[in-house]
Amino acid sequence: MTLDSVVHRTPLVVSRMIDGEAVLVHPGQAKIRVLNSVGARIWELADGQHTLSDIAQVIAGEYDVDAPRAQADVLTFCVGLLEAGILTTDS
Repeated sequence: MTLDSVVHRTPLVVSRMIDGEAVLVHPGQAKIRVLNSVGARIWELADGQHTLSDIAQVIAGEYDVDAPRAQADVLTFCVGLLEAGILTTDS
């Protein structure tokens, strides 16, 4: 996965926004994950239309974080979700 990767939410994962956080349920894994507001925003943007670079740019602007830090954090976060089977990628 790179900053040029386009990410998608895994169709099996059920999500709901509650008080600015995303609650994710992966039925196949019988696990529940709760994402804070930044993670929830990344989850919203992982719609198959945005690269990780695009997502990092949005996060940098909305959360007043410098671009290199946003890129590193978004990449690390999304790799974790990919490894957990919550996100998929085209590249």
